[in-house]
Amino acid sequence: MNLRLLSIFRAVMSSQSTVGAARSLGISQPAVSNAVRQLEEELGFELFNRVGNRLVAREEAKVLLTESDAMFLFSRKLDDVAEDLKENRVGRIRVTATPQLGHTVLPGAIQRFLAERPKVKVLCDVIDSHKVIESVDAQAADFGLAIALEPELSDSLKMVLMTDIEMVCVLPAGHALAGRTTISPEDLRAHPLIALESSARLSPMVRAAFSHAGVPHRAAVEVRYSETACLLVRAGVGVTVVDWFSASTLRNDPAVVIVPFRPQIMVNVWAIFPKARPPSRLAYTLLEEIKNGINALMER
Repeated sequence: MNLRLLSIFRAVMSSQSTVGAARSLGISQPAVSNAVRQLEEELGFELFNRVGNRLVAREEAKVLLTESDAMFLFSRKLDDVAEDLKENRVGRIRVTATPQLGHTVLPGAIQRFLAERPKVKVLCDVIDSHKVIESVDAQAADFGLAIALEPELSDSLKMVLMTDIEMVCVLPAGHALAGRTTISPEDLRAHPLIALESSARLSPMVRAAFSHAGVPHRAAVEVRYSETACLLVRAGVGVTVVDWFSASTLRNDPAVVIVPFRPQIMVNVWAIFPKARPPSRLAYTLLEEIKNGINALMER
C-alpha cells in the first residue's frame, strides 16, 4: 500500500474535507482528490460516498483509519529516531582515557555533551595508557585519550594531536624551593622525590633529565599515576615532577605550589581512534567538547 496515499487519506479523515486536508498538507485540493481516487483504485473498493462536492466516509474508511494508526505511530517514531540520529541526540559511545585526561577535562566535556543529548549513553573508563591503546586497537572503545604516545602507533591507530603540555614540579606550600620561578634536577638533589614507576610513559623523560644533569634519580616513593604523586605532595611526603594536567587539579589548593620544571619537557596529548573503523559523528562531537575543555583549562 502506498504510504503517501494513505497519509493523504488520513488527512482527509481528520479534516473531514479535501480542502481542509489540502491546507494541512500544503498541497492543492485537486491533488488530494486524485490521491483519494488512486488509493481507492489500489484497494479495489470505495472509501467515500460522493455527495455533491462532499466526501462522506464509508465504514471501510473508518476501519482503515483505525487499523492504520499503529503504522503511522511507528512511522512517526522512526522519523523521530532519524532526526535524533541526524542531530547526534541518540546513540552510545565509549571512551577510554588515562587519569591525566580522564580526571581533568573529560568529566566537564561529557557533562556538556550529554546536556543536549539525554538519549545518548557514554561509557567512560579511566585506565593506564597501555590499556587505552589496547581497547582502541581492539575496537572496544570509540576513541581513547592519552599522553606521551610513541609516533609509531600511527601505523596501527589513527592519532589526533590535541595539544602539548609541559612537565612541572609540584611542592608542598612552604617548601624551601616554593619561591623559585623554575626548578631543575640539581635543585631537587637533596629533597625527597616522589617518582613515577619506570613503566610509566613519563618516567623515562624525567629520569633522562636527571641523568643529563648528573643528578641521581633517587625516589623516596614510587607511584603508578601522576595524580597519586600530587596527592602525596599535598600530604607533605615530598616533591614530584609530573605533567601539567595532573598538577592542574591542585593549582588552586593552598597546600601545594606548582613550578615549571627545567630543562623544559614537552609532552604530546593524543586522541586515538581505530584505523579500521571510521569514528562516528557522536565520537567527533564529544572530541570537540574535549578540545574545548582543554583550551578552557589552559587559558585559566
